[in-house]
Amino acid sequence: MKKYTVLAVLLLLFTTNFIPTVSCEITEDSVKVCGNSETEYWAVIVGISDYYGVRNDLPVSKKHLSLLYDVLVSKDNWMEDHIKLLLNNNAKRESILNAFDWLISNADADDIIVFSFQGHGYSIDDENGDENDGKDEGIVPWEGIEAIITDDELDEKFDSINCTGLMLIFNSCLSGGLIDTDKHGLAFVKSKVFTEEFSSDIEGNGRVVLMSSMDQGLALAFPSITRQVAYGLKGYADKDIEGDIGFGVISAEEAALFAKKQIQKIFLLVFLIFPPAILSFIISEFISKIMHGYWVLPIPQICDGFDGELPIAQ
Repeated sequence: MKKYTVLAVLLLLFTTNFIPTVSCEITEDSVKVCGNSETEYWAVIVGISDYYGVRNDLPVSKKHLSLLYDVLVSKDNWMEDHIKLLLNNNAKRESILNAFDWLISNADADDIIVFSFQGHGYSIDDENGDENDGKDEGIVPWEGIEAIITDDELDEKFDSINCTGLMLIFNSCLSGGLIDTDKHGLAFVKSKVFTEEFSSDIEGNGRVVLMSSMDQGLALAFPSITRQVAYGLKGYADKDIEGDIGFGVISAEEAALFAKKQIQKIFLLVFLIFPPAILSFIISEFISKIMHGYWVLPIPQICDGFDGELPIAQ
């Protein structure tokens, strides 16, 4: 009986959705926002699994990191020279910031932007007093935590991009460990990894934000929300339903919700096929809490600040 109770709880946990129903008028033969024929699509895709040194590497292949790029360039509404792909040692702090400046210089008010980050997340002491918990969260470039790009810096860059809408994807994972060797000689994670506070710092009008974990929870390198978004943009996320953006056009909201549901299904399938995995997961949770101070809560979260639906792919 206890086993079935646990399964019921897990089923409820992993099948709950957190995205409102939205809609936008769009012509059937166009993926432009509300019929605007001047729309261009721009993207910066950052993926890091091979960090400087070896201790912070993540078990993710280069092919996995570039999957979203491969899908976007295959779409008619995307052009290869409108996408920057920064992988591993090419994803240094300066390169990522320069890519933001590239977007700022090239995009205009009619355009749509996608930004995706796969790698580590971290937090540092807040220096300007705008954080309730005294910490600034951020993404970790190839160099490591000394090169962190904070949520304040990200928000400033996003605010400077002149565009119709942004889709932001953060698959930030600390499962490889960001190390503080002074803490009892143990690998010790000090970050929340894209918490509610992080999302509130980068959310805004015109933004659809997809994050890889719950508030105050650690994420996992696999399964990846970015990979599932890529699969969704191949066409699997497209739903021909009333109030939908239109069959044949995939929105940021559709792709995000598809990714969230796929991650939930993966966990649920593993637990149903191999019930002992539940015990292993529970043990791992307590180990994470004891060693790192946080639970592992790899349940994707969606923050939708776009009025209507944001078209991404045809």
